[in-house]
Amino acid sequence: MHIPKPTLHFLLTILFVIGVQYTNNAQNLIPNPSFEKTNPAVKKLIHEMRNFGVVSDWKALTNSPDAHHPFVNEVNFDHKAPNFLKQFGPQEPRTGEGQVGIYIAGNNTKESFTAKLNSPLKAGKYYYFHMYVSLSEGLSNSCTSSIGSYFTARVPRITETSKYNLHIESSKLICDTKGWTKVCGIYKAKGTEKYISIGYFSDSPKGKSVKGGGFENAYYFVDDLELLEMRSVSNLVESDVCNMALDFSDVEYLIGESEVYQEIKKELDSYLQYLKIFKVNRVQIIGHANDSEISFENEILSYARAGFVKAYLIENGIDETLIESTGVANTQPQDDPEIDNTELGSNARVQIIIE
Repeated sequence: MHIPKPTLHFLLTILFVIGVQYTNNAQNLIPNPSFEKTNPAVKKLIHEMRNFGVVSDWKALTNSPDAHHPFVNEVNFDHKAPNFLKQFGPQEPRTGEGQVGIYIAGNNTKESFTAKLNSPLKAGKYYYFHMYVSLSEGLSNSCTSSIGSYFTARVPRITETSKYNLHIESSKLICDTKGWTKVCGIYKAKGTEKYISIGYFSDSPKGKSVKGGGFENAYYFVDDLELLEMRSVSNLVESDVCNMALDFSDVEYLIGESEVYQEIKKELDSYLQYLKIFKVNRVQIIGHANDSEISFENEILSYARAGFVKAYLIENGIDETLIESTGVANTQPQDDPEIDNTELGSNARVQIIIE
């Protein structure tokens, strides 16, 4: 495929005016949000049923939450409990390799865990929080809606008689043992909060039995936590925000195209909604192209795609200083076994990274 000369001249202009800067900022205020990071210094623990020490950044708050991570198999335990983790069921992590398991109960068997936030919350600011949970099909005889997050200025002291209301908790009973359910909400900060705790912190969880009898306890897997400062909450409904798509995919182009045509606008509008609601540090736009057998044409086409996307975001109210754009031609093919990267146009896309 050859790009017509007028278009080529225009794309060359774009190629030389687009500047690229790289910074490294984190947006999610929760450390180790998917429990992927482990403590490599932990080589030995006393009891296999108390393995939470392998998880970086988090601490057990009540009793002993369970770390479900391959690294657990590398730890030497003084007191082994063969197949301990398997009893909770075969649920795979929502993403990555790590997840945490906790009991929700109204008695002294309830479990919870806590972490120091990457930065304190700001007084009067609103924050969006979500986490994903899945009911264990192994030992749970009940399901509940009483699971969520609690924000404090210091590590809370939880006892058997503590009665702290969750700041954000599930709006419905979570009884699904196959998939993952989002627990989501918006929190207005006092300005003293430095810690987040996950679990249940009172004595009367709302729930029902799933195996007959009354509510006793429910074991949940937890994964993929996120806490984001919000830019604006005017005219927003909490449920609408929670139903927003926050897991974006690449914007795919027709072969040879670089401008923001109608189908591309629809995809970019989801990004626009997100960028107008949440406070972000950086938006990185990366153009890709393998539309041509001539590498230089791919290079200028990838820059053009990124440039047009950047222009569309700016035209629709996004701060230009937040946006960086570049083109990488076909140097970064898609990592998907179902895609034939030798086929022209298979890498015609724009990648948008929000931090």
